[in-house]
Formats: sequence, structure tokens, C-alpha cells
Amino acid sequence: MPVRLRTTEASEAWRALLTAFTCVSAILADEMETDVALSLERYEILLMLSQAPHGAMRPSELAERRRLSRSGATRLIDRLERDGLVERRSCGTDRRGSLVTLTPEGEQTFRTAGRVHLRGIEEHVGAHLTTDQLAELGRILTKLADGIEGTRRPQESAPAE
Repeated sequence: MPVRLRTTEASEAWRALLTAFTCVSAILADEMETDVALSLERYEILLMLSQAPHGAMRPSELAERRRLSRSGATRLIDRLERDGLVERRSCGTDRRGSLVTLTPEGEQTFRTAGRVHLRGIEEHVGAHLTTDQLAELGRILTKLADGIEGTRRPQESAPAE
């Protein structure tokens, strides 16, 4: 199948996506820091743990899903653990492995941060688009993400340490 060159359209779409993402991410990060004293990166880890089956994930899984090196994920989990937001516990099926879970303080911080985050998403994304536009944007970005994931080689799934 011949490759169709749509460089201009792809570049313009990429620039618009990058600009919107950068602007909204910076605002959401500032609001999270100001209102909850939590970085957006730390919030994302708390979010993943809150949505995980049984509320627990292996550190390697967090690293992969967050696109962090294993050592980067370990440092982030260490900081969250020092702050009392997560704890490590041994894995019942693998004595060498560990699981990361939210502490009660982490759950409370997540709930508070979640309200800030959702308010920000509504204010900085939802308020600028109609319901139909939001649905279409979601479909487009999901299609893009699915297409990219389908073309990645296994060794590309997480950055090297």
C-alpha cells in the first residue's frame, strides 16, 4: 500500500495537539500544586493505584504505564511512601515481588486532588467544547493512541534505565 504524504496536515494537527496539551497540563499542574501541594505526576500514580484491581500494582507495572524507567518509578514511589501516601507490601503470589497500595492518607489526598483535577478539566477543556466535540475528540485521540500502540515494538514499551 503506498504511503500517503500529508505532512502539512499532520504537522498542523500535531502542533495544535501539543499546544493544547502543554497549556492545559501546565494549568492543571499549577492548580494541583497550589490547591493540594501535589505534583500532577504524583497524582497520576495515585489515580492508577485507585483504579487498579484490588487497589494494588507492581512497581514495574506503574513504571510501564507511566512510561518511566524502573529506577525513575522506584524514586517516585519512594517519595510517595516517605510522604505517607503509598505503602509497599509483599506480593502473595511472588515472594520476591512487591505491590504498591494507597494508604488511608493517600486515599484522602487522592479524593481531594481528584476534585481539583476534575474541576480543572471541566474549566480548561470542557468549557471550550460542546458535548459532541468532546466525544469526537475522545474518539480521535483514542484512535491515535491505539494506532501508535499497535505499531510499537515490545522493547519500546518503557524507556531504558
